[in-house]
Amino acid sequence: MGTYVMLKPTAAGRILRASLAPGLDTLQGKTLGILSNQKVNADAVLEAIGTAIQQKFNIARVIKRTKRIQSQPAPRDLMDDLVSSFDAIIHGVGD
Repeated sequence: MGTYVMLKPTAAGRILRASLAPGLDTLQGKTLGILSNQKVNADAVLEAIGTAIQQKFNIARVIKRTKRIQSQPAPRDLMDDLVSSFDAIIHGVGD
């Protein structure tokens, strides 16, 4: 009988420490950014969520941005744009 070697292709866990951004007192009059990763149904789901939030909380506007590569983080320039342009951001996936 032969032998085999079983590999476990996982890395050791690491702990990242980060603080959360302060919450908003209100969404009224704010600008909501939506970041889509273009997966199946992502645009439809995010658009519905954006519309519902806009109606319920009287948000000034909802603006969509798109991430081009689904499996990779958003590029730094896109993240900088999101942080500087919007009061709140929703990022979601589809499928």
